[in-house]
Amino acid sequence: MFIELKHDEFTSIKTFFNENKYQVPALAVINGSFPGKVFVDNKDKPEIALVWAFSRWSYISCKELLPKHKSFISSIFNSKIIPIIKTVGEKQFEIYADNDIEWDSILNESLSEYQLCKHHENTFVLNKEKFKTFTSYLKVPKDIEICENSYPIISKEYRQYVSHNEFEKKVFGMTIKKNDNILSQCVNNGFIYGNNYFIDLDTFDTEERNKGYGTFISYNLICNQLKKGLLPLWETTVNNLPSQRVANKLGFEKVDEYPVYSITCY
Repeated sequence: MFIELKHDEFTSIKTFFNENKYQVPALAVINGSFPGKVFVDNKDKPEIALVWAFSRWSYISCKELLPKHKSFISSIFNSKIIPIIKTVGEKQFEIYADNDIEWDSILNESLSEYQLCKHHENTFVLNKEKFKTFTSYLKVPKDIEICENSYPIISKEYRQYVSHNEFEKKVFGMTIKKNDNILSQCVNNGFIYGNNYFIDLDTFDTEERNKGYGTFISYNLICNQLKKGLLPLWETTVNNLPSQRVANKLGFEKVDEYPVYSITCY
């Protein structure tokens, strides 16, 4: 039904995931910079590949989508993915696919015993000239403290499923504090391939949103990472307008839109 590749075999399926920016997390796993698993239908001549980036993200691609691939998908989820995410308590699992409408029927039939929902997401790339322009009118919030931190690349629940070296990896992030309370946090989440990486942004207290904290800490993280030669990617759902507004302010431009299938009951 499927074969799980060893780490030194991951690069054999790199060509399945090298056309779109939203697939950078899959390439991060393939390249060994992010913990995960890789599955194929045939080790010598793979026709379909699924990359699982711990914890809840997977990326699927094939040369030609065919009915026979339903058993490939079903067997991976039933024997590998679902048992693990149930054990660690993952509440949602996502499958990123391209815009071939045939994925709707293939995935729904393959995973018919689970609740599968579909939404669309966008990826944005940074226009550095627009980013420089934004700098000139950036407003600095008052009475704040900016802190640099490192965070585990994956949560401790996945420790038993990765090597020691993978589990010990850290990612870089920055926070805004006020009166010792963290208002907003921005992180290079470890999905790195080439000189691209994905940003994670959170403003934790809803009462502190729309005050510029998220924009300001994102700006500081981007500046830090640009000095290291890293270019940010921004991802959000198509209906998350607040996130898109922050991205637009900073100079990000949309490059991809794609379906994401979420499993929420298993």
